[in-house]
Amino acid sequence: MNIIVYRRHAKDCDHRADKTYKRCECNIWFEANVMGRRFTGGHWVETPKRESIQSRWSSHENNWGIAERQARLLEVQYDDLQSGKTTQQPDAKTVKEAIQEFLDDKRTAITKRGRRPADDTIYRHELTLDRLQEYCDQQGIVFLKDIGVSQLRKWKTVWTVDTAHARSSFQARVKNFFSFCHSNGMIETNPAAKLDGIHVVADESVRALKAKEYERVLAAISETTMTDTNKARIRALVQLQRWSGLSLVDAVCLSKDELKQVGDIFRVVLDRQKTGTHINNVIPAWLGQELLKVKNGNPEYFFWTGLTTPEDAPSYFHKLYRRVFKAAGVKGSSHHFRHTYAIELLKAGIDIRTVQKALGHSSLGTTEKYYSRWNLAQQDLMDASLQGALAEK
Repeated sequence: MNIIVYRRHAKDCDHRADKTYKRCECNIWFEANVMGRRFTGGHWVETPKRESIQSRWSSHENNWGIAERQARLLEVQYDDLQSGKTTQQPDAKTVKEAIQEFLDDKRTAITKRGRRPADDTIYRHELTLDRLQEYCDQQGIVFLKDIGVSQLRKWKTVWTVDTAHARSSFQARVKNFFSFCHSNGMIETNPAAKLDGIHVVADESVRALKAKEYERVLAAISETTMTDTNKARIRALVQLQRWSGLSLVDAVCLSKDELKQVGDIFRVVLDRQKTGTHINNVIPAWLGQELLKVKNGNPEYFFWTGLTTPEDAPSYFHKLYRRVFKAAGVKGSSHHFRHTYAIELLKAGIDIRTVQKALGHSSLGTTEKYYSRWNLAQQDLMDASLQGALAEK
């Protein structure tokens, strides 16, 4: 069986006369004379009559190369089915169908805290699965069941993810997708369950920005294509995180009532969005003055519009941050400003319990997990104790 690949050009396309033109964006369709089967719902199904019929269907693609690979794969699958080499399950899901079902479920899911996932979380899942779909298209994989652990391991070798921490997060989203598909009966086994874990070196995920890196980030804000208003907002937001230790969601949702001023002393006083832990941190006076100059459409907040949920509020600023870090040539994210705040305090000899309260961690164990190696005050105490014990002998 041979599948003909052709374009169905839009009415306003300049290449309507050529059905095999490869460079426009019009939809690509398939046509074939098939015996006793038709392609529908992402798979071959038997027809009532065992006769040759002409069948046409959309490839749901506008990339000619991808459509060609899909056509050749469907030809092989059809011939195998006709010869009895393989059997096609009537409810077999295509990769596209499975991805769409997973994302639909994510968008409507309710978290343990009774809220839906943040837009940025959905965006990260979409980005990950776009890459999976792209890989499947390149390999000619149409059906979800045809993805095995060998294909995933091969795909893993070409992931273009910078750090081990980012790769670990990427793989976690891949595993989340295949676990969903397995638990919902789309595949008999979960191939992602056999992927080797990714060892994360702490220094890759938790580090302070160097002084020169921080200055480059600030300087890069003016080099982006943002509006002047957004440049001022991002500059104030970056500095707020760096000098208060607030996470992005807490910084974005900071209300004007939560900035307290007594004389020349400014402080941020709030309960964390994530844990509800209380924070009461002094910030530099110049930063307090800069925050008061920030222009925002909502008079209650410095940055947040108030039109979304608090969980969704950081999504817009995440995108702006990515633009700034790229312009600065610095690898990092919003959380690196929080890391910088904590690490610099510890390097200055501040007690780790004080840092715990400043960060709003609900337990000291969390602070120690990420920052214990910079706890110079604790190291000094331990050195003194050890030296004393050794001197006694």
